[in-house]
Amino acid sequence: MTLKYEVVRSARKSIQITVERDRKVVVRAPKQASENSVLAAVESKRYWIWQKLRDPHKYPDPAPRKEYVTGETFLFLGQHYGLTLTHDASGEVKLCGKNFQMAVSDRTSGDTLFRNWYLAEARRRMGPRIASLATEMGVDFSRIWVRDLRYRWGSCTPRGTLSFNWRIIQAPMIVVDYLIVHELAHVLEPNHSQDFWNIVAVHVPSWQKARNWLKLHGAQLEW
Repeated sequence: MTLKYEVVRSARKSIQITVERDRKVVVRAPKQASENSVLAAVESKRYWIWQKLRDPHKYPDPAPRKEYVTGETFLFLGQHYGLTLTHDASGEVKLCGKNFQMAVSDRTSGDTLFRNWYLAEARRRMGPRIASLATEMGVDFSRIWVRDLRYRWGSCTPRGTLSFNWRIIQAPMIVVDYLIVHELAHVLEPNHSQDFWNIVAVHVPSWQKARNWLKLHGAQLEW
């Protein structure tokens, strides 16, 4: 059976293969790696890849496209907010009470406008929260990025650069805290060892509930 995968090249030293949440197989390879070496790496892990593709916790289907019509709902911090279309020439998305507002004329730009709004909110809210949790955990970090990550909710580099997917601001705050603590814990423990999970449990006692929420509802955030 043909195994489809995407190759992402960068200034890295080795080939890494991951099966992402949406069941995409991604091969991260050095810029100079040959096609044969990439193929050999995939073939060597074929059985492992098929096992991961069958994981029931992976998302079964992609999230439906947003239509930007009145009454359509959008998640923000775990709550659903309806969309109201207006005849204002605003060129932006606003959250007013229990509803988002957007101009009818902006419907074709809905993806961009909403993503810009979420990105701004994620940066505004997550920066102080990350700093607070880092102080609580006694963790130092070098930089925070909140941006559009294609394949991950978050990551942490060995030098303490933290990256987070803006989409997590749609989830309940306990999920946001879990993801922040998860990445901060990697500054102390690079692997998912028992010590790592003990650190997470101390700072987010309901981390399993948060992780289960992501498994059940994470696909809704991927539009």
